[in-house]
Amino acid sequence: MANYDKLKNDMAICDGERLGGYATPCRGQLYRCTACGAVGCRQNKENACSKQGFDVAFKCYACGAVGKEELVASGHEASKSAASTAERVANTD
Repeated sequence: MANYDKLKNDMAICDGERLGGYATPCRGQLYRCTACGAVGCRQNKENACSKQGFDVAFKCYACGAVGKEELVASGHEASKSAASTAERVANTD
């Protein structure tokens, strides 16, 4: 259980709202598009979250790139809005 707690604490969680009758917070994992820098959660249906950035195949809604995602670590506010660098991937920025 300690490993699960650490994993969840290291993740940046989506604060968007679930759409389609689910008036609850999303709390999905956030991803960043390495092609355009857009950040959002991944959902298996379109328009499932107010801050959805990727579909189930990791297609970016902002630029259309597929498979260009990286996880967003918690506590890295500066890196959430910019494209990826080696330092950001290593979480050393």
